[in-house]
Amino acid sequence: MKDLITVVVPVYNCAPYLDACLQSLQAQTWQNWEAILVNDGSTDNSLSICQAYREKDSRFSVFHQENAGVCAARNLGIDNASGQYLCFVDADDWVEPAYLATLRQIIGDAQMAVCGVDCDDPEPLQTGIVLLDTMRHKPSLYAKNVYLNYSVNRLYCTNILHANHLRMPSGMKRGEDVTFLASYFTCCRSVAVTEQILYHYRSNQSSAMHRFQPTICEDEMVVMQRQYDFFHPNGPKSLEAEEEAAFQLWLFGKILSILRYILQYAPDAAVCKAQVRRLLEFPLARRTMLNPPAGTGKKAALAALLLQLHAWDGLIRVLKSM
Repeated sequence: MKDLITVVVPVYNCAPYLDACLQSLQAQTWQNWEAILVNDGSTDNSLSICQAYREKDSRFSVFHQENAGVCAARNLGIDNASGQYLCFVDADDWVEPAYLATLRQIIGDAQMAVCGVDCDDPEPLQTGIVLLDTMRHKPSLYAKNVYLNYSVNRLYCTNILHANHLRMPSGMKRGEDVTFLASYFTCCRSVAVTEQILYHYRSNQSSAMHRFQPTICEDEMVVMQRQYDFFHPNGPKSLEAEEEAAFQLWLFGKILSILRYILQYAPDAAVCKAQVRRLLEFPLARRTMLNPPAGTGKKAALAALLLQLHAWDGLIRVLKSM
């Protein structure tokens, strides 16, 4: 339906936050929306809250599935979307009243619209229409979560999703947003960006992001390769030297963040060391960690050295101190 925006909300045990999320949708200045609430086998009263909103406001619809994860829930929402445009809002987050109106206003002839998120660094976004080819050759500006990692702070064209059979990769536990976006970007010529912070992320300690996932290395290997390919569309020599240096510094930081995740959430030291070894089996990760880029901090450089020496206990101590 023209100018209708479908909002897909995956719901899993989010009862304490769900009212704030759904009320923020009802407060939208853009009135032409539908919200597909997908209850993913919640064991709290999330489903009853969703049903209560559906009874009071016909723009809400409720689907229920056995617990299958956020990807499956989002995919069910995409499958049932009626809107010309589509966006995702997580059930423990909330959006500003101008969220939908602003994204709809700026998208124009672009294939995606992106807004700021309140958990990002304060560096301003590159506001305006950005050609995808420009993004791919400027990691110094665009290798950031707000552009490449989040699926929730943006507006998609539903016809692109359906025509290209684009769906979330249900088998992934981490990095599914990045993988989905990488596929969507292949269908884009340009992206509209506003620096306005319209999406509010709530750090929920019970979410999957704060639990150890045994497939962390396999999932992150996929993500790193997709992001490497995004910024190297013509192979290893795609970028100017300065931009390649910026990409390598960003990638080094990304690998460090994976190592810190393993350290924080692995159930014991044996699993931790095994996962670190597994990560370094990936050539891109190994090559990056064994050749720290210019601008790397002293502790990060020390971590790379300890990796080279296979000094696992020392590495863990350094990562804990970072």
